[in-house]
Amino acid sequence: MTVEIALVFIIIGIALYLFSSEKLPLDITAFLILVTIIAIPQLFHSQFLLDRGVDLQSAFPTVREGLSGFSSPATVTVLAMFILSAGVQRSGLIHALGMRLFPLVGNSEIRQILIIALLVGPVSGLINNTAAVAVAIPLVLDMARRSGSRASRMLLPLSFFGMLGGTLTLIGTSTNILASTILADLPEFGREIGMFEFTHLGLIVLATGLVYFLTIGRWLMPKTDLVPMQSKDEEEFIFEVRVPTDSPLVGSSLDDADFAVRRGATILKLVRGKQSMVKKAGSTNLKEGDVLQVRGNQRLILDLIAAEEVDVLSEFADSRQVRSDGSLVRILLRDDRIFGRKTGRQVDFWERFQARAIGLEAEQVRSRRLADETLTVGKILVVQISQTALARLRRNPDVVVLDEFEDEFDITRMWLAGGIIAGVVLGATLTPLPIVVTALMGVLAMVLTGCLTAKDMYSGISWNVIFLLAGVIPLGIAMTKSGGADWLGGMLALHATDWHPVLVLMALYLITTLMTEMVSNNASVVILVPVSISIAGLLDMAIFPLVLVVMFAASTSFLSPVGYQTNTMIYGTGLYRFTDFFRVGGPLNLILMVVTCLSIYWLWPVAG
Repeated sequence: MTVEIALVFIIIGIALYLFSSEKLPLDITAFLILVTIIAIPQLFHSQFLLDRGVDLQSAFPTVREGLSGFSSPATVTVLAMFILSAGVQRSGLIHALGMRLFPLVGNSEIRQILIIALLVGPVSGLINNTAAVAVAIPLVLDMARRSGSRASRMLLPLSFFGMLGGTLTLIGTSTNILASTILADLPEFGREIGMFEFTHLGLIVLATGLVYFLTIGRWLMPKTDLVPMQSKDEEEFIFEVRVPTDSPLVGSSLDDADFAVRRGATILKLVRGKQSMVKKAGSTNLKEGDVLQVRGNQRLILDLIAAEEVDVLSEFADSRQVRSDGSLVRILLRDDRIFGRKTGRQVDFWERFQARAIGLEAEQVRSRRLADETLTVGKILVVQISQTALARLRRNPDVVVLDEFEDEFDITRMWLAGGIIAGVVLGATLTPLPIVVTALMGVLAMVLTGCLTAKDMYSGISWNVIFLLAGVIPLGIAMTKSGGADWLGGMLALHATDWHPVLVLMALYLITTLMTEMVSNNASVVILVPVSISIAGLLDMAIFPLVLVVMFAASTSFLSPVGYQTNTMIYGTGLYRFTDFFRVGGPLNLILMVVTCLSIYWLWPVAG
């Protein structure tokens, strides 16, 4: 081992310690690596060292090479995918998918796992899986709340299926994009990996994960949540809806129609004439004109306004129905002369403010009907109001306008966002354009079509991931230029000379999995892709199967919450112990090591 190689491994060792101990944020550690690797050949290049055979400038990246991570196609592609994901989220496409999938769930944990796999797995293959999981977390939490399931038993499969789904396509995870960029720069390979070149292997891996969670994994998942799950993450209101004549709910009960689960609503009471039903509200067959007292957030109110099942009532009166136009606004009542000890029925909000009163922010109401609930100063209501009337309301001293709910969900935007994502994927598949170009074209299309504003575009990027990528790329350059990759590959090849190719693949898979837990998936790919290429040359094996092993092992390392961003995200909810990931993910990693390596051996020629 030369001095140059030893120095590179010392830097890697320090990086491993900092990544695993998290004494610094991961992106700061990556940035520290970048600065160190650039500075060393500039500060310590001397004739004294050259005379002793130590040439740091030839073994370490130049300044241009060291900064190449910021302009790398991998970094730019991941950045673009974050922006595209923000556009999909803002359009409401994920929300719409969830609304249609939730009725299939019920209270069955098996169906919940199936729905998560079917929703998050494929979506993670089309957009960055980290962003896909971030979008799906509130949906899964809501599903757990509505079905009475433990959130910890839902979020762990969500993270794992996001990782598994990321193996379906080139753009599913930054790991794949990074490996493709490294291969494209190699004379031995000289091309980028195709968009769907390994999708069949990804489907095998995803199916394996699904079978695992439907069998062994279910019994290994946490039995309890470490902290109680919050029942809501935003303001909720009590409001009333009426069952119209042509409603599909007429003649059936709310339970039979899965109304509460499907809509994410809490049914408080059913009012029929002078009769009120609380315990039997869900099991009673509905009639025309029945009034339901419901608790939900502003998103639910808008969904029900657009629905044909019920009419949302305004002005706390049976005869007035909310219109489909106008914005929802939270207001605080402040004038005791107007609101003090008066009921909602007595205050004419339309006459006074040109606003339709819809709901009251409260845990419960004491009166039989919302219109009979006494209003007091300090109460918070949700009202529907036009922009013109809202401008006047903000100047009115009788109330305080707290905030406006901007309904960003729009059918046209949903189709546009979905079409743009499809265009990005198909463009990279069916044309000579590389994925980085089609992704940037997709970003431009998102902005020009109004799916994203400039503010949303920048706020949708996880900059820590971008700096992490840009910081670790020079580490791979140093591994290659110093000869460290060849040395490490030679050490493994020396012991694996007589091994069966499948055992070589498994050994590389195991090394990658363990390293990913210490340095993150992107850093392990940067370090081990050059090593796998060196092993291929020494053992006369094909390059692509070995690189695939590194890609898949780095993308599916489940052993801890710090190995992959999606695990870190759900660990941050406070629902898990550190060891929960190893208990559930360890057996899955061993199974996937066997399945992935055998599949690669069967699907691709391993001999060089």
